[in-house]
Amino acid sequence: MQKTVYSFDVFETSLVRVWAKPTDLFWELGEQLRQRKLIEISADSWQQMRIKAESAAREASKTGEVTVEQIYQQLAGLLGWSTTQAQQAMHNEIALELASLRPVPAIQKRIQALQQANERVIYMSDMYLSEETIRTFLKENNVWTPGSRLYVSSEIGVSKANGKLFPHCLAQESIKASQLNHIGDNFHSDVKMAKKQGVKVEPISQTHLNRYEEQIANNTQLPLKFRSLLAGASRLTRLQSQETSPDKQVIWDTTASAVAPMLFGFVYWCLVEAQKKGIQRLYFVARDGQILQKIAQVICKKWEFRIDCRYLYGSRQAWHLPALQKIGEDELCWLLDGIDSLENILSIRSIFHRVNISPEQIQEILSRYGFPADKWDMNLQQHERNLLRQIVIEKEVTELIISTAATYRDKVIGYFRQEGLDDGVPFSFVDIGWSGNIQRSFSKLLKIAGFYPESGVSGFYFALQFRVKPFQNDSLTAYFYDVDKHDDLFFPCRYRCLFELFVAADHGSTMSYDQCGDMYIPVLRSPKNEKAINWGIYVLQDAVVKFAEQITKNLTEQECTNDLFLKAAEILAKELVLNPSFEEAKVFGSFVMSGDQTEQTFYQLAPIYSLADWWRLLLYSRHPHRDIWFPASIARDKTILGTLLGTKKINMIRQIRRDFLDALKRNFPQKAAMKTT
Repeated sequence: MQKTVYSFDVFETSLVRVWAKPTDLFWELGEQLRQRKLIEISADSWQQMRIKAESAAREASKTGEVTVEQIYQQLAGLLGWSTTQAQQAMHNEIALELASLRPVPAIQKRIQALQQANERVIYMSDMYLSEETIRTFLKENNVWTPGSRLYVSSEIGVSKANGKLFPHCLAQESIKASQLNHIGDNFHSDVKMAKKQGVKVEPISQTHLNRYEEQIANNTQLPLKFRSLLAGASRLTRLQSQETSPDKQVIWDTTASAVAPMLFGFVYWCLVEAQKKGIQRLYFVARDGQILQKIAQVICKKWEFRIDCRYLYGSRQAWHLPALQKIGEDELCWLLDGIDSLENILSIRSIFHRVNISPEQIQEILSRYGFPADKWDMNLQQHERNLLRQIVIEKEVTELIISTAATYRDKVIGYFRQEGLDDGVPFSFVDIGWSGNIQRSFSKLLKIAGFYPESGVSGFYFALQFRVKPFQNDSLTAYFYDVDKHDDLFFPCRYRCLFELFVAADHGSTMSYDQCGDMYIPVLRSPKNEKAINWGIYVLQDAVVKFAEQITKNLTEQECTNDLFLKAAEILAKELVLNPSFEEAKVFGSFVMSGDQTEQTFYQLAPIYSLADWWRLLLYSRHPHRDIWFPASIARDKTILGTLLGTKKINMIRQIRRDFLDALKRNFPQKAAMKTT
């Protein structure tokens, strides 16, 4: 049987750098050389000089191949270095290269499997570094196979790029081209030229920057070191995936490159702001806070933030009702949330479930308003929804709601005491968003309990699409988008359902609290969030934590600012939210969610539209549901209509319709009223 020899490219195949681009390392080298007083020029100037020196050395070489020593001879002449100084700078570069290299896990695993199977493994590299140096790199990263051989262009004088290194290796290994199986990432050198020599090829591309990483790495509004190491951290995290399912791989890759940097920046901002305000404890509110707390724990450990990060079980369902002592406009706002839009599926039972009341308890009143028992679980029409306000403010209903609220209050206050909210330690509250309603109920409960802080409660939010009137001295601060600032980040946040998926937890929502002896425990809708778990929420969370560990290893806190992470988040959010790939739209859009706090109805995050849905959207601007990820529905759509129109054209048609109706209202108010009802 013919033996097969497996050859592996080294850089960007077997090993990858923490830097997004190989030449970014030269910038960091420039900073180090400046500190050592070997150069006086800027790091940017050094980077360009280093690149040009290599080109000049290649032009002077008869073979076109150069060594690192020849490159530094060029630099010595330009900078007036002594031989010793040139040697110092060269060794500095080699040391920096070694420190920046990481093994590519999938290739490392492949090489180890070949070694165990006693297969022959060799390495090829078009590189100016010596064979000894590169072999050290491979050994230090556990990618070297004992007994293997390394072929380096700078020492042999031929390269993969010109196609001559392959015949040289075939002769040295005493094999035919058909017996060599080459694995590499470069389309020209590792694929095209190898095939031209008759060599079998296994091209890889996962080590290349994806579109998110490229957008970060190429954005000159971000400092070079920050953008390079941020994009590099995403790539390194992405390469650590061990997923075998294509859908889970999409979750991992998208999270590593887009979701994780956004969430990391938000949590870092929370910690920085808390530290500025003298906050010693952050409460990450369930369920959004589960992954956010995990990120915070990594940051606190790696960057030494001395802030106590705790997980607090809570929800609209668990806090709004116990905080209720009267029914005014604020209470009606959340109790009747969603009744004005037919895109929200609401029933009598789901509305009163928000205050833990069953329709049977107010059966006579409901019957009087035209709601017999057979209508309690039906989706309400608009004229029926209009009656809900009148039903709720009926004296008997109001009294029942207030008395029911009182029965839940002591236990939630007991839970708050148990979690240290009354111990005087300055704290803040962390949530994803979107209005601050839940913070107001939280503060009301603290006030009722007698331990509302004199300075008020500060809440940190990813985004605030609108603001409720805060409770007394409370403050609500947003990281990504704040409705009061009117910036251009509203559009990505419009699809808040997607951001809620990013922070989904592995347990059900908090319904209330029970007392067991001296302990108070949260009562969950379900111990496990099976829908999220089956979808792949653990994959998403693992990728986020891996990214947090990677970025805190590559960057120091001093090299980061909130503004830098915020700019990166803006780039990533716009790309993912507004321009998802088909695979991203399919996998993330298939997540099943509920927009209502009682979770009575579920639907996909980005449903595939039927022709009837398209018709209602174009004519009436009516989506199947209020909270959906519309650009992903477009990306998933395979109909002619969806393909031809796309998001921009559909939004333009809807805007034309709105403008037409506005003009109609101004000129013919009665007809316009008929048209819009």
